[in-house]
Amino acid sequence: MSVPVPERVCVVGSGSIAQRHVRNLLAMAVSEVVVVTARDVSEVEEFGDPRVRVEPVIPANCPRVAIVANATDLHVATARALVAAGAHVLVEKPAAVGPGDDLNALCAEAEAAGATVLVAYNLRFLGVFRRIAELLEGGTLGRRLFARIEVGQWLPDWRPDRPVTELYSASAERGGGVALDLSHEVDYLYMLFGQPVDWVTRTSHTRILGIDAPDVFDGVYSFDDGFSCTVHMDYLERTPRRRIRLVASAGVIECDIIAGTLAVTAGGSTVIDDDPTLFDARGSYTAELEAFFSAITGQTVEGATLPSLEEAARVLELLADRKAC
Repeated sequence: MSVPVPERVCVVGSGSIAQRHVRNLLAMAVSEVVVVTARDVSEVEEFGDPRVRVEPVIPANCPRVAIVANATDLHVATARALVAAGAHVLVEKPAAVGPGDDLNALCAEAEAAGATVLVAYNLRFLGVFRRIAELLEGGTLGRRLFARIEVGQWLPDWRPDRPVTELYSASAERGGGVALDLSHEVDYLYMLFGQPVDWVTRTSHTRILGIDAPDVFDGVYSFDDGFSCTVHMDYLERTPRRRIRLVASAGVIECDIIAGTLAVTAGGSTVIDDDPTLFDARGSYTAELEAFFSAITGQTVEGATLPSLEEAARVLELLADRKAC
């Protein structure tokens, strides 16, 4: 089944993720991309395409399909404005700085308008997560016991052309901080393992980077079957890492997303799968757009789905201490 591609799409924002979305939309043969930004983007190569029109504000003839890719603290207000303009909206992760009244208002307004509003957690579309889910559901590894999820990278390496203090990641007020920035890990915890019954989280601010946002996050999540999962995130690891280790009663799953390997140990032997299609990060961005376009038209596609606003709000709650929720 072919995915319906809209003729016109609005992209709010002009940073690296907005530029990636514009590249992918043009590659998908979208006829017009309206980029909304107040910045001077004359030197952005993607925006020089004749199919791209740059506007300082959301235009009166806003496309019926839109992507919010500006700073996190602007996500909800921007999405509400787009819904009011008659658009279906894909909001970049995280949906908001935290759960609250504004996010609840967006949910209510989207429902009243009949608008589809979903959240862009692209890592959901890595094939390796589907493979892990199949292993867990197949039962050959037995009962799940415990898991550890880790992600870390030296923040200055993310945008080496800019001082780290200029990045929105460095500003707690703008929605930065390691927990929100790397919330993919908690989203796929929720996707793979379900809703925890209890959890505790802690953030640390080492100040080694000179930023005003937390740079270390640790969470412990407990489930009703006795399974537990710890999550660690940081801005400080000089060698980037993103990995999962799950121990079950009859086997072990070890996944290194950066190295592109999935190792499954069962029955006394280990099988390593390094199929690059399981770790296609670039393809995951196109896959999430296809899932969004399909959701707008009521079609279904095989594989992962984008989280709803309610699911994205649950991720934000899981990033906070259980007692605060």
